[in-house]
Amino acid sequence: MITPFKFKDIHACEAVVLTCIDFRFWKETVEFVELELGIENFDFPSLPGAAKAINESSGEDLAMSCISVPVDLHHAQKIVIINHQDCGAYGGSEKFNGSDEAEQKFHEEELKKAKEKILAKYPDKEVILAYAKLVDHKDNIDFVIVK
Repeated sequence: MITPFKFKDIHACEAVVLTCIDFRFWKETVEFVELELGIENFDFPSLPGAAKAINESSGEDLAMSCISVPVDLHHAQKIVIINHQDCGAYGGSEKFNGSDEAEQKFHEEELKKAKEKILAKYPDKEVILAYAKLVDHKDNIDFVIVK
């Protein structure tokens, strides 16, 4: 299959979007980034737990390379980190004994820790945090911006 390469001679992107590897969320995550955040071009690495990978990073390993390569090589100005509900890397929803609120609060704190770590290395970048929450009896995904 041959398709036009719309990024010919373009080596810069607007953002890096770090997500979890969980296949259940990636299509909706791309839609959220494009439609809700208005980011049209981005690198899209994924690691188990997203923020977990950053928080456990030594600073010079694969997790931070998923941020540093897009920032340094592709000149990304925004860094988006998205965690999600029922993340196996964190032990899944079972770890929170059925409390969606406790699970969301935990992930928000994890995302904030990752943001601090990233800003320590890249203080001039905009860091956007989001939590993919399952709603409507887990039929839909609501992306919550974490402040």
